[in-house]
Amino acid sequence: MEHLNQGNSFFVDEQYDEALEAYNKACEAMPTNAEAFVKRSQCNQKLSNHTEALSDINEAIKIDSNNSKSYLKKGQICFELEEYEVALKAFEKGSSLEPESNVYKTWIRKAKAEIEASQPVKSTPTPTPAPATATTTPTPAPTTTPKPTPTPTPATVQTTPAEPTKPQLPIPSSGSKVRHEWYQTATHVIITIFAKFVTAQNSKINVTSKSILVSFNMANGSEFIYEIDFFDPVTEAETLIQYYNTKVEIKLKKSRSIRWDNLEYTEKAGPVAAVDVPTTTSVISPYASKKNWDKLDVEEDKSGDPLNNVFKDIFARGTDEQKKAMMKSFTESGGTVLSTNWDEVGQKKVEISPPKGMEAKKYEI
Repeated sequence: MEHLNQGNSFFVDEQYDEALEAYNKACEAMPTNAEAFVKRSQCNQKLSNHTEALSDINEAIKIDSNNSKSYLKKGQICFELEEYEVALKAFEKGSSLEPESNVYKTWIRKAKAEIEASQPVKSTPTPTPAPATATTTPTPAPTTTPKPTPTPTPATVQTTPAEPTKPQLPIPSSGSKVRHEWYQTATHVIITIFAKFVTAQNSKINVTSKSILVSFNMANGSEFIYEIDFFDPVTEAETLIQYYNTKVEIKLKKSRSIRWDNLEYTEKAGPVAAVDVPTTTSVISPYASKKNWDKLDVEEDKSGDPLNNVFKDIFARGTDEQKKAMMKSFTESGGTVLSTNWDEVGQKKVEISPPKGMEAKKYEI
């Protein structure tokens, strides 16, 4: 595992050549470890070694045929190689193993669209008109026998079938201004760009561990460009991009579980390394009694209010929009409202709504 972890560190730092060397050693040391081959496949893909990347992911599937992520990676590699039918089969297999994921559905639609666009256009052949036959009036036979006149043969016209044309993709549009927002969880940062008809084909989204670049041409002829440096590094390999009819959602995995003060890095508001979670098991108590009250809260929470556990379960199983709605409604209402309907709470501020018989008051310190 040492070589695998070392390769992951190089990969996060975008040192792909060094990462590949470490992954090679990991695959040699652990020839039955599917994860090692998946990681080396990702690294080869970054280095544009598509043949090697495909070979590695096939080996990973051979070792573990029930890993849906391996089929997703195989489909993406084949899609880059324009082997759309093979990619489609891989996406469909991954979807069957993870039916609740929308990622496979998006890639399946993209693969089917490319397959359909690559099919030749069927054209109805135009019949060749028969040569006209001249009508003559009988005349007295001459004294001499005329020589037979050769009948002209109609020329054969060769037609070249029309080249297949790809369907016209809609141009991204969102009015005069593109709106974007972001929110975070303990492990992820989610950026949403509100623009209609943005697809992987008509846009460019480039994510590194330290920055993001989004660009596409808009219907009014202008170009939208969104480029920032992150508040803290992210794990580039685990980036998830989802395209919808009205927006693009970019889900980024935090490299460490800290709270971001801002989305964008600034020298004044840079991250503090000391906020990392300690790895030691012993905790120095800040209280005079030497009692770890934080640990006590965790222990009590395990057998605490069942209703609170239900809310935690809803949050854990909810979609990103539902989580965002719960966080916004709970924060803005002072803990008096909890909603999972983003369409309802996302448009306005959630007002404080105390329980019946109680009154909301502002406290001054």
